[in-house]
Amino acid sequence: MTATARRTQPPAALILDFDGTMVDTEWPVFDMVRGVYRAHGADLVIADWVDKLGRADHRPWQEELADVIGREPDGDVVERAVAAGRESRSGLPLLPGVSELMDAADRCEVPLAVASSSPSSWVDSHLERLGLTDRFATVRTKDHVVNTKPAPDLFTAAAEALAVDPGGAVVVEDSRHGCRAAKLAGMTCVVVPNRITIHDLPADADLILDSLIDFPFADFAFPPVL
Repeated sequence: MTATARRTQPPAALILDFDGTMVDTEWPVFDMVRGVYRAHGADLVIADWVDKLGRADHRPWQEELADVIGREPDGDVVERAVAAGRESRSGLPLLPGVSELMDAADRCEVPLAVASSSPSSWVDSHLERLGLTDRFATVRTKDHVVNTKPAPDLFTAAAEALAVDPGGAVVVEDSRHGCRAAKLAGMTCVVVPNRITIHDLPADADLILDSLIDFPFADFAFPPVL
């Protein structure tokens, strides 16, 4: 755990990223795409994949694979892999500490929001599946803004929807791009990297944790989680 800043009062709002922060949806995608690469005699390493995470403006991986192998990927292989990857993500649970963090925020009457570079159809369906739709005062996705992370628009939009000062909000992110967006929005950012983004830690995070279980509730003036 590393830190560059310390808060001593409750945040005006707590804004969570979704993919890789609340649910580990990112590893199954990487594993699926890596399998397609291998089926075409190529390899995909995390270092070449991690820059995609937290943003929506990257090239489609199918185009990148075509560049690597010098031809269009086999459509049947891609279709089967995408279907299998979708199925593998359909029942994923919350990551450790997410429920405890939301409960702590509720006890302190700190409003919760989601800000994600994914589309609303993706985020909303998972929140509904997990029974979390009513836990969040607002959800902002790529469908609500012109520019996604690392631009600050998503976080600014969430703060506006909550009617809070961005400077008083705390963001929980997993990626370098998400952290950059939060900092550009003027917010405090706690980064909890996953098994992919651990290879690309942000230099501007206010706090980096191994798990949300380690979230410093006392430092943020939350009551302790029992």
